[in-house]
Amino acid sequence: MIKQWLSLLNYIVSGAIIVLLVFTCLIWMKRPNEIESSEIRSKKRGLPQLSFEVPPEAYEKIDSPLLALAQAPPTMQIPDLKQQMVYYGRNGRPDAQSDQTVLHFSTIADKTVISCKSQEKLYLFYDRSSTPSRYVFSPDNAPTSLWIEAEPVDNEVRVKVFLTNDKGEFIKEPANFKEFSLPEKELNRVAGNTWEIGTFKVDGTLLARQKARWCGPDRFLEHHGGEEYQHTIGKQRIDFSDADNIYSVFVKVGDSLIWDGEHWKPVNPGEESLGHPLMVVKKIDDRITAFELWDVEGKGKITLNLLKSTEPWTVQNGQILQPMFKFVGAKTRTQSVFEINRERVVLNPSDWLLLTPKGWVKLNTAGDIDDYVKRKKNGTLFVFEGIERKDEKQMMKGLLYSPSRHDFSQIEIPLQLNTGKMVAAKDVNENKGNKNGKEMRDQRQSKLVPVPRLVQAREKNAAENTSPHPAEKTSNASSSSHPPKR
Repeated sequence: MIKQWLSLLNYIVSGAIIVLLVFTCLIWMKRPNEIESSEIRSKKRGLPQLSFEVPPEAYEKIDSPLLALAQAPPTMQIPDLKQQMVYYGRNGRPDAQSDQTVLHFSTIADKTVISCKSQEKLYLFYDRSSTPSRYVFSPDNAPTSLWIEAEPVDNEVRVKVFLTNDKGEFIKEPANFKEFSLPEKELNRVAGNTWEIGTFKVDGTLLARQKARWCGPDRFLEHHGGEEYQHTIGKQRIDFSDADNIYSVFVKVGDSLIWDGEHWKPVNPGEESLGHPLMVVKKIDDRITAFELWDVEGKGKITLNLLKSTEPWTVQNGQILQPMFKFVGAKTRTQSVFEINRERVVLNPSDWLLLTPKGWVKLNTAGDIDDYVKRKKNGTLFVFEGIERKDEKQMMKGLLYSPSRHDFSQIEIPLQLNTGKMVAAKDVNENKGNKNGKEMRDQRQSKLVPVPRLVQAREKNAAENTSPHPAEKTSNASSSSHPPKR
């Protein structure tokens, strides 16, 4: 029964839809092709009557206008530059001259730093081409009608603003913009404004990239440098590597270095340091040395730290040195014969022996000594001081310096007699190119004079080149046979 009712309902709905479709089609077919519109006609209306309308004669009787505009030329005013400018301080380099103090400014919109001397005119202009328009510094400080003059006062700067009109007259209003103070702000370098030292960009890793190495004071030069290296006493030695070249500078707290284009050079702040990057030693402690590096114009500085280098020193005491030097016997009162590297070597007081991969090598010539002093040759150095008798024993005394020369040890060890078979006797102190044995003996005796070994070697080399008269050589040898005490 329900199914029949549902079927009937479907038939009714379907029939209604069909009837609506047929009715719609009939209406669409009978629609008109044109739509007629009635003609629009405008009605003419007059203006409303004014309540206060008067005849024209009344207007003619008006003598002067009720309102009038006064004509006045535009006036100029001093701009508020305090909100536009930033002060980065003065040239803080230690070599800055008081009468040439340089001040550093920039604008908020443009971070470019502009420098000028105290009370010097710094020109500005209003740049309408920028978006938004703003005040900027005049290129190359070309004169304009607006300028400032600044003078430093403690940690701020006092700025005076000057503005002139087209007639050259000074504008004085508003008075509160005519003079103001700016606090000092730290200059932060941004990317693109970095500067260079040689081929290196300046940052916190500059010293590492220049292969700077600090081990401490140079104890060797303090003991044996003489007057030539007197300035190194009490200072720290810092080595720099430039390709295959190694050079050293000696500094203490407060010392200054300039970059001369190739190397760091110690100078006193002043005329000599102007126009160069300046590095000042600010602090030295047990582990770190702190520097302040200034650019040429003194616009900014950067702090550099150098850590102290450590090195293993294997030959540290006489127990290790003892088997390397075997005593053979005394040749003269001052000369001793040792077996070193299976060869007989004659040693005089103040002789130098350098430990190389091939063993101990005696430094004989001025060239060898200069190479060691300038660190072209490196290694543990033993300075032979002589043989003394102590507690019924023959003791060899000397100084042992570390490869970096920052430390040394006083050596005093009992002599070890050589009982084995040695290579044929050989005096390595003899110069192969010199056949005059007496001259060489005279030179050995001259080493007993208590002057630095570096000076001795250079004097010996000069004596060989000038070839003095034999009588003079004999006199020199006899006068050196009794050396003064060290």
